[in-house]
Amino acid sequence: MVDMALGKLGSQDLIFKRKFRWTFKIEETCAGNIPEHYVKVAARPSLTVEETEINFLNAKGWIPGKAAWETITVTYYDVAKGEGSDTLWNWLASVYNFSDKNQSNQGGNRAAYAGIGVLTLYDGCGKGVEEWKIEDLWPQAINFGELDYSSSEECNIELTLRYSRVQYTAQCGNKFDPCTCEGC
Repeated sequence: MVDMALGKLGSQDLIFKRKFRWTFKIEETCAGNIPEHYVKVAARPSLTVEETEINFLNAKGWIPGKAAWETITVTYYDVAKGEGSDTLWNWLASVYNFSDKNQSNQGGNRAAYAGIGVLTLYDGCGKGVEEWKIEDLWPQAINFGELDYSSSEECNIELTLRYSRVQYTAQCGNKFDPCTCEGC
């Protein structure tokens, strides 16, 4: 007989990671730290592992090959003025200076264009449950978005971010008390 209730999913010790409890910030850029409060949409890193084909006699087999981190997309609210709002623009211009009339300036070394992204997911009490440290992060594509007279939505800047390394840290323990928000 099968238990038709939620089973282990109904456990009071279980903490679901939720899509709306997170922050994303970019640290250590040449322009300074880009704060998390202008981020609208982000994604966790994605990894692709190549397959290596092994041929032997009349059969083929596969083993894992090189791994590559895929780009992520992060969407920012485009604000004209606000604390740290110019940091994003200055960082983007350090990669390719679109504000220069000759557009000939470009960051020449890692310190001039790369940053460290920090993506943190939280539990319902505001405590971190996981952290992704995304290193050698730089904007591969910048989309300043479309404008539309018939829309009252805010303007956004969508970045496609390329990176080289990722460090994942689980920050949650195994015990959780829903009454006191303790455990993670």
